[in-house]
This record gives sequence, C-alpha cells and structure tokens, in this order.
Amino acid sequence: MSRFNYTDEEMQINKVLKMGQDMSKDLLLDETLNTSRLSADDSIKSSIMSLKELKKDKEVDELSTQIEAKGKDRKFEHRPQLEEWETIHTGAEEYVSGIVTLEDILSETEIQETFQELQEINDIFSRKTSIVNKTDLSFLAIATALQVVKSLIFPYIAEKFDYGKSFASDKRLDHNDKTIEKAHREANDKFRDKNLEKHGTGSWINILYQTVPYDITKGSKDIGINMGGKYHRMYTLGHDPILGWIFGTVNILTDCITFNNFHNNRISRVDPITGAKKMVITPEIVPMGKMFSECYQHIKADRLNLPAALFAQAKHLESDKYTKLGLPVPLLSSINENFASKLYSKNYDELCFARDVKIVGSSFVVSKLFDIIIALIHGLFKKEDENKDLFEVRTRKILMIANTIASTSTIINAAITSNPKNLDIGSLLNTVTHLFSDIRLMVKIKQEFIESEISDRLQKEIQEIDNLFENI
Repeated sequence: MSRFNYTDEEMQINKVLKMGQDMSKDLLLDETLNTSRLSADDSIKSSIMSLKELKKDKEVDELSTQIEAKGKDRKFEHRPQLEEWETIHTGAEEYVSGIVTLEDILSETEIQETFQELQEINDIFSRKTSIVNKTDLSFLAIATALQVVKSLIFPYIAEKFDYGKSFASDKRLDHNDKTIEKAHREANDKFRDKNLEKHGTGSWINILYQTVPYDITKGSKDIGINMGGKYHRMYTLGHDPILGWIFGTVNILTDCITFNNFHNNRISRVDPITGAKKMVITPEIVPMGKMFSECYQHIKADRLNLPAALFAQAKHLESDKYTKLGLPVPLLSSINENFASKLYSKNYDELCFARDVKIVGSSFVVSKLFDIIIALIHGLFKKEDENKDLFEVRTRKILMIANTIASTSTIINAAITSNPKNLDIGSLLNTVTHLFSDIRLMVKIKQEFIESEISDRLQKEIQEIDNLFENI
C-alpha cells in the first residue's frame, strides 16, 4: 500500500517510468554489451599507449582535444524515433501488470532524499523572498495564478477590440465630404449668431470662417520644406491632437504655421503683386517668442478673438478626425518623425492610438483590481494581535513577487503555450487552475526562481520592503 495518492495520469506515468527503469538495468547488466564496451575501451587504451611509446604524445593530445571539441556538437547518425505517448503507455501496460507506485520505482532512501530536496527548495525560496508563513505562500500561488490569467486574457480582449490594428480608410469620409463641411458651417453659424447680437462684428468672425493657416502646403517646396503631400497633417503641430490646442490656436490668431520641428513661418493670404486671394507659406521665419507676443496682442484686441480661435481649432480637429487620413498620433511626430510617418502612412492614427490606450489602461485597471482583491482576502487572515502595517508589508511583497514570477517564468509559459487546447479561453483558465494546484509545478517554479535572474533582480526591492519592518 503506497503512502501517496495518484491520479490516473500519474498511474500511467509510474508504469512508463518502471518500464524505462527495468530496460535501463537490462542494458547495464547485459554481458554481451559489457564485454563489447570493455573490449573497445581496452583497444583505445592500448592504441594510446603504443602512440606514446612512439613519442607521439603531442599528436595524441591534439587528437584528444579535437575529438572532445567535435563531441560537443556531434549530431546523431541514427536519431532515435520518438513514439507517441499513447504508444509508450500501451507498451508499459503490456510490460507491467497491476498498480505501480513510487515505492516500486524508488528506494526508501531515494524517496527521503527527494523530500529533503523539496524541503531545501522551499527553505531557500522562503529565505530569498522572506515569505515563510504557509498562508502567505498559498496566497503567493493564488496571486501568481491571477496575474497569469490577466496576461493570458489580454490577447483575447485585444483581438476583440482590434488592438494595434490600423483603420480601414474605405470606412472613413473624404476630407472635403459635404456632410463634414455642412456640419462645420452650421457650428460656425451657431457660434456667430450667439455672440453677434451681444458683441457686434469684429475680426473674430473672420477667424471662424477663414481657412486655418496650418492647412496650407503651397510654397513649402520653394523654401525647402517637405510636408509629406497628403500626409501634411503629421508635419504641422496645428493638427497634433494635443499640441494643436496650443500651436493650432496661436497659428489661427497670428497667421503662422508651426512645423513638427517647432519652426514657424508666416502665411500670406493675398498675392503681393495681383492682390488676388492666394494662400501660400512665405519664407518669413517667425521666432517662437514673436509669434506668442503677436498672439497676446490679438487676444487683447478683442475678447472674442481667443474663444473664436479655440472654437475654430476644436471644429477643425473634429472635422479631420474621422476622415480617411485622420489625425496623427499625439506628440510622436516631434519625437520620432520616421516612426510617426510609418504609422500614419499605414492608417494608424489618433483614433487607433486612443483605442489602444484605453485597452492598455483597462488591462492596468484589471491588474490593480486583482491586486486589491488579493490584498482584501489576505487581510481576512490577519490575526488580532498582528501589527496592521507589518501585515500590509507582507501583502505588498506577495503581490510584487507574484507579478514577477507570472511575467518571467519560462516554466509557466511553456506549460500553457504547449497545450493546443488553450486556444479557447475556457480550457486555458482550466489549465491555469490545474497548474497552480500542482505541487510539482510549484516546486519547479520555486526552483527556477532560485536559480535564475529573477531573484537577483528582486533582491534590492525585497530588501527595501524588509527594511520597512524595522521602521514600523
């Protein structure tokens, strides 16, 4: 009668191990094979001695070094054929009758050595993490499992909400679509009518209806500026969903255009020779300080100039947002123009970015929610005589180590990704539950933690947390 309990799968493994053990012993005890091995060894020794007698020591040493070097990368001439598990198990069932337990495979000494090794791993893990309480260790397993679940669910959610994908331009409107122009005009009319009666006319009306200066591309080539053709929105800060509220508004008030390198040029709305309306970027460079000074003067000139400019900026960004080219990713063109250009040309715009930020933000919130749940449940196990602050430090340590193990463990990753059934989320969650209730897996994870860089990277942080005990 075995002292251990086994699942059906473990009983199968025991039979296979027993069959392999007996086959290995048969190979070791086979007299014919032993004789062949001894004969080969004697021949090699005899040859080496003969060569040394002929003063070929140097050649023998060189040859030995070469053979040893080749042996490391030597490929099998006859590769063993790996059988399917079902075939191996069937063979074991035929080879071994009845029930096979660990006592049939290991001696009592070997079993005790295994338990001793298990205890050593647990002890070292506890020393490395300073987690010695059995309840805390259990919560560490739960917390790690929850973090794994969170990271596994994320790809499913991301896929559902098109995380990282570009938009389909055929589902967007043209930049000069009549519905956009109509909505823009009606919004301007409403703003004008609301303020005209109370305030009267002024330059603020022109600000509402005139073309924004940062939409102009004519003249850019003449002064050596590449505005990317139809992708000009990426090269002008007025079109930036964040910076545009500052530079776009200032540009509208001063008739300047600010490029993504923060250089400003004056815009001309009239041909200096013919006097005809002709919007063009001029070679006149406007220093940043001068542009903002001019902006301030326009704001002082009429109290409605700034509200009108902000309104015009808001409506222009709104009208561009849902067109075929959309608006560029905020700030990126000023930081890394090449990368921003690649994204924008592949239809990845501000709306795609906003969607992805929401998904990442949601993932962060879910992760924090898991942390809160674990912390609350862990708090239920606090004894009345325990210091609350010290207990919270223990909780913090559990969460930190769980997150690190979940995100870096190759064992966990291999155990989950190697099972094709995990392609559906139900089976995946079931697998995680099974894995983290498996003592052997937990021991392997602990051993990996001890032997890998994980513990080294965490030592400083754990030490800092442990130092809190002394200060509380």
